[in-house]
Amino acid sequence: MVSLTTRTGSLSPVSKANLLSNSEVSIGSLTFGSQDIHASEIYRRGLLPTRQTLVEYNGYRFLITDSPSDVELPSYVETLRNYNVKHVVRVCEPSYDAGELIASDFKVHDWCFEDGGMPSNAIVNSWLKLVDFVFDSKREGYNAKETIAVHCKAGLGRAPVLVALALIEVGTEPINAIGLIRIKRRGAINGQQLQELVRYQKRDSDAKGQSKPKRLFNGRPMLFGRRRNSLKDNLDELTTLRDVRNSSGKTGA
Repeated sequence: MVSLTTRTGSLSPVSKANLLSNSEVSIGSLTFGSQDIHASEIYRRGLLPTRQTLVEYNGYRFLITDSPSDVELPSYVETLRNYNVKHVVRVCEPSYDAGELIASDFKVHDWCFEDGGMPSNAIVNSWLKLVDFVFDSKREGYNAKETIAVHCKAGLGRAPVLVALALIEVGTEPINAIGLIRIKRRGAINGQQLQELVRYQKRDSDAKGQSKPKRLFNGRPMLFGRRRNSLKDNLDELTTLRDVRNSSGKTGA
């Protein structure tokens, strides 16, 4: 007899029956092949997002997942193929051997950044170049069903942020991009990330097609509306503002 329990106690007979009758779907699709009945029951009750979430907008397709383990890789590979994935973006510390994915004909992009934080300009540039390439309908080998997979540790912070940035760049209002992702993936994007995304401004492209931030402060690119400066940076910026004001006052006189 299998004992099914949760953190709040034993399941009722009806819950046990429902869980066992749905175990193949819940366990297979939500845990990449793991036979963790307790975890599957949590997913089934809607307390956590599923292991993978497809976000689609105007022909752009992104698969947000958490990070698989080495043991889960065979099932993860199968999931990626089901969604026509060729590029996997990893934005967290490695939890598996990327060589296994590469051997299965996937291209892995390691663009790790701080958990709960925002990506650097360099990472955003690399990410948007990949998005432009994959969804360029004029390129050789283009597939309208191709999907970019992106994952962080839990699939709730860093990975959804990259997807939100891509959606904003292709025309979605920031708050709508965040809302779309949160509807599909419960708990995605923390408060600080939300504020940064709302302040994010789409970038211009120069003659060479290189994207660049619109906003500059004291001669330095500012990708998001606010940046964390050192004390020296803050003093320099205050000095610059004072000089500008003094100069304006003299001109007006």
